[in-house]
Amino acid sequence: MPNSILLELTRRYLEPHRRYHTLTHIAHMLQGASQAAASEGNQLSDEQIYAVWFHDAIYDPKSHDNEEQSAELAVRLLSALGWDRARIETVRAIVLDTKHHEPHLEASKAVIDADLQTLALPWEGYNKIGQLIREEYAHVNDADWKQGRSGFFKTWLDRKQIYYTPWGSQLEKQARENLARTIAGEV
Repeated sequence: MPNSILLELTRRYLEPHRRYHTLTHIAHMLQGASQAAASEGNQLSDEQIYAVWFHDAIYDPKSHDNEEQSAELAVRLLSALGWDRARIETVRAIVLDTKHHEPHLEASKAVIDADLQTLALPWEGYNKIGQLIREEYAHVNDADWKQGRSGFFKTWLDRKQIYYTPWGSQLEKQARENLARTIAGEV
């Protein structure tokens, strides 16, 4: 990754309002995405690596179009590097797939599974991540936070699957248990 992009993305992930969506999240995702890709017999492509880096590059908890803005930032910066349009479009599409965590490209599966791996942490770790995300949403009152989070997690439990790779499928049971406990009010 060229220094100019690395510095720009690092600066963004160090923004003071971030508690969870930080460089630690990116490092954790890169590791998880590598494992997810390996479980399918692949190595992470450059496009997947850049998509991990760009997926939360723009992060404002009050905004509803962070992924779209992050995808456009990727298009702008990768175009300036001289990447060809097809590769740029792959990065853009993967970043957009992280919004609803539904893969429209095969390459999105490993990135999505890595993004959602924290749902399957042991209960204490899962709660710690939840607390960090809650800090990012400090502008939301507690009642609205609880109601919104429960509704959001209910949609996850209603899905046929949360994860898409063989590596991710091993996380499914724990993630569903954590989500059910959260909805039941154990957090």
